[in-house]
Amino acid sequence: MPKYLISYRKTEGAGQKPEWTSFTTQSDEALEAHAIRERVDRRMSVLGEQLWGNGEVVWIGSGRLDDVLYRREEAVPETSVVYGLVEE
Repeated sequence: MPKYLISYRKTEGAGQKPEWTSFTTQSDEALEAHAIRERVDRRMSVLGEQLWGNGEVVWIGSGRLDDVLYRREEAVPETSVVYGLVEE
């Protein structure tokens, strides 16, 4: 079953510097941007977080976990959510 790394920029209050937070999820079917955004929104509502950035969801490719995390740091600064396929 494919494993995805999903990272999003969050803040916990106004005026705070945004930071990345990440989680993994497995799915039998390929996940597209709208499904990723739904998972992020659900997680943020439970944790009381606020999404930072332009709301855009960007695919960053597949690779080892450390490669996908590295590509996350190369995302455009305004990007809110990135996701990639983690190869095991």
